[in-house]
Amino acid sequence: MNKLLRRLACWLAAFFFSALASLNADSIYNNSANDLLTRFNPGALEVGDEIILAGSARYLTNFSFEFWGTNTANPSAFSGSVTATVRFYLNDGTLFNGYAAPGTLLYTSGPFSITPTARSTAIFTAGADFPVNGLFLGPGPGGTLLTNVTWSVQFAGMGPTDSAGVDIFSPPVVGGEHTDYWENSGVAWSLKTNSVPVDFAAVLQAAPEPSPFALSILGGLGMLLWRRRLSRKA
Repeated sequence: MNKLLRRLACWLAAFFFSALASLNADSIYNNSANDLLTRFNPGALEVGDEIILAGSARYLTNFSFEFWGTNTANPSAFSGSVTATVRFYLNDGTLFNGYAAPGTLLYTSGPFSITPTARSTAIFTAGADFPVNGLFLGPGPGGTLLTNVTWSVQFAGMGPTDSAGVDIFSPPVVGGEHTDYWENSGVAWSLKTNSVPVDFAAVLQAAPEPSPFALSILGGLGMLLWRRRLSRKA
């Protein structure tokens, strides 16, 4: 019973913060409107899109991006065990042609399985994928408001007839863009260009710093659980 109560309290806390964050979320980047009808196939390389964030909210509560996957031998299943991994970085790494490369890792999803699709959307939310109060994107240089961040995707496990990648949209309707993209060779990051702006289709929503009220609710849930455990021991 105690284990059930602990799980219930954790679930309620996560649900509360997720719901609160979603209600208060601001759109800080939206690149889902202007479809260039271009598919980007990075192979097994990690590729990153450096984006310019709007507004001042920096606790990422909702993130989504579009991807595709095909198997020329079988449209309903990959020949390999194909996965994707999403990461977020601060751009505080080694300079490449005067531009700071992705450096400090803020988040990694770990590999998750995907299936063949003409176009699908992967969705990440606070409480389920990010911390319950959101993934903090920052701080910027010298403790200032962070304006640039790089998110990356890396596909793995493709068989000889498998391909996977992201859809290209541009320009974003919220936030800003860099028309090139980052590529990780496994040793170092470098900037790459293409015949069209390489801006991955994605949407980011963020909330301001959690309020003292919200934190007090979480503390209250914790105290209730603690008192329940004491009463069971008495």
